Amino acid sequence: MGQSFTSLRKLRLSVLLVSLPLGMLQLGLPLVAREMGASALVTGGLLSVSALIIVAVQPVVGLGLDRFGRRSFLIVGLLGYACSNAIFGLASGITGLFLAQLAQGIGAGLLWVAALAIVSDLSSADSRGQEYGGIEEMSIRGILIGTLAGFAVFYLLSRDALGGLPLVTSWRIVFLGFTAASLLAAAIVWRGIPESLQRSSDRPRKASAVPKDQPVKLEKKWRFSSQLYIVLGIVILTASAGAIISPILIKYLNDNVSTNLFGIALAFLPAALAGAVLPSRLGGLSDRIGRRPPLIGALLVGGIATLAIPFAQSLWPLALLWAFEAAAFAAAIPAEEALVVDLSGSERLGVTLGFYTAAAGLGAVIGPLLGGWLFDRFDALSVFGTAASLMALGAGLILLLVREPSR
Repeated sequence: MGQSFTSLRKLRLSVLLVSLPLGMLQLGLPLVAREMGASALVTGGLLSVSALIIVAVQPVVGLGLDRFGRRSFLIVGLLGYACSNAIFGLASGITGLFLAQLAQGIGAGLLWVAALAIVSDLSSADSRGQEYGGIEEMSIRGILIGTLAGFAVFYLLSRDALGGLPLVTSWRIVFLGFTAASLLAAAIVWRGIPESLQRSSDRPRKASAVPKDQPVKLEKKWRFSSQLYIVLGIVILTASAGAIISPILIKYLNDNVSTNLFGIALAFLPAALAGAVLPSRLGGLSDRIGRRPPLIGALLVGGIATLAIPFAQSLWPLALLWAFEAAAFAAAIPAEEALVVDLSGSERLGVTLGFYTAAAGLGAVIGPLLGGWLFDRFDALSVFGTAASLMALGAGLILLLVREPSR
């Protein structure tokens, strides 16, 4: 019990460190890409490329987790993030940004599914939602710290007293700092987190060895229950909905609501604070009332918040809506992860989580491309309306089609 607690604590710290650049990528990458001459569609492709790599590698990574263990995949994933941040820090054009996103996709494809598997190994079904909430919480804390620090550096270095450095130069300085943080996270895992695979079931470790009829066994590992297929389909749909607005959100706010980039970053602060303190507290909600209610509620709240964006006259009503939305998703994301694990057999946990994270990655590929295409072809309202409609559809499908297994 003591070793499990220590491992989870160090895992949460590593997740915080590796998450530092994620907010800057979501908010700042479209701006840097625009400075380098990218269109909305190219920006959407830039945001999608890492997710495309995730879709390609994570099912295979999941199978490797079940056969070879979790720890090595986690360490290599952290090093992939460090490599990505270094390329972002050195990139001088769109090609460099695409290469950095490629490296990040490889790192993410290894890291996050391994982290989810480790949490499942070290927690029980009755506490799984809470433990997943703790990981989500630390990731959002990292995003919050990294975003505020990054935009503060942007602001300070843009002032005439400090030389008035251009945005791209400030971006490079920030991401070289994020590189050091990712390397520190890898060192923490290397020194402090032992292999957890033997805790993934009550059976002895040797019982999980691959038998002589290996091809038949591996084939069965790729077959899931009909309920899990339904959940994976809904994950693709809702992940697409959440990512549709990413290529145009900051540009839209900057052009139509506020020209102050630091003010825009501050408008996300209440949501970030909610995400930084609530998931470990609300993640356990699904352990008590079931997995479906938090998912349905979050999607409906998210749809309302998305629809409100084109009607906003200032940032602060949006800030309140985003905070409410973040609180809803603080309960929903751990519930979704726990539901996937509930529907999985313990002997194929890794491959199930691999397909789950790949499904979310596929949505992250589809969403920005669709959002960029809608914006270039029609207007911003069509982007926000499509995102809200897909969220409402996802909530309805969960209500009508998803059935939770007994725990």
